[in-house]
Amino acid sequence: MIASHLEFIYYISWTVVFILALLSEAVFLFVAYFRLDQMENHFIVSHLVGINRKTVGNTPRGRMKRVKLIGELTGHYALFTMLDPYAFMEAEILPEHLKKWLKVPGYIMRIALTGAVLLLLWYGFEWLRATASKPMTDPKMLCVAILITCFILALLACLARVCISFFKLDELESLLENSYFVDRNRRVMGNSLYGRYCRLSHLSTMLLLDVDFLSKCDPFAMDELARFPLSLRRLLTIPNRMLAYSIVGFGVFLLCGNLLGIIA
Repeated sequence: MIASHLEFIYYISWTVVFILALLSEAVFLFVAYFRLDQMENHFIVSHLVGINRKTVGNTPRGRMKRVKLIGELTGHYALFTMLDPYAFMEAEILPEHLKKWLKVPGYIMRIALTGAVLLLLWYGFEWLRATASKPMTDPKMLCVAILITCFILALLACLARVCISFFKLDELESLLENSYFVDRNRRVMGNSLYGRYCRLSHLSTMLLLDVDFLSKCDPFAMDELARFPLSLRRLLTIPNRMLAYSIVGFGVFLLCGNLLGIIA
């Protein structure tokens, strides 16, 4: 009886996650048709918004992409958008009554993604518990060991990044005083757990960028990045590698599990 109730809750939870994702897209669609033109009128100097308008067009999907691009400029952003820092400067002075239309669907989508991750973890634990309660062959034991190792590695990497974001982030950012994006992230993303984690992720990304890319997006940070202490550089890169190895391990687990018929 308890198991059937838990299964019902599990499927209802996935339904809620799906509804939240649809709600987020519905808000984006509303903004695309009733607020987008007002937003784009504020981007005069930068070229990214204008080029995106010509590229994706005025279809519903195209207008939603244009809204999401402006949303990236006002929050957590993709790598290619860094090539137009003037777009970020204009996004910072976007009126608050327009910014809120970009923040709301982002909040809803983050809640949906968090719920999806928690449900996937729930499914993984249930599969692990059901598998471990039965006699296992050697290949199945190997797959279970890989799954447990990858989960622990990913958990340690995430915990390490959270700790670094709270206890070392200010010191790391102080070494890049001339970087526009580091200063911008501090102003825009704030000091919440999500904001500090995103700021730390950006620092990690900057250490991986090549010189040509940096010279176009954040040239004033180049000399400071070259002098970045090796010990602090490792503090950022090691958790990234742990997380990358765990993702590769999950891929190996899924591949081996499917080939050996272990994952039902």
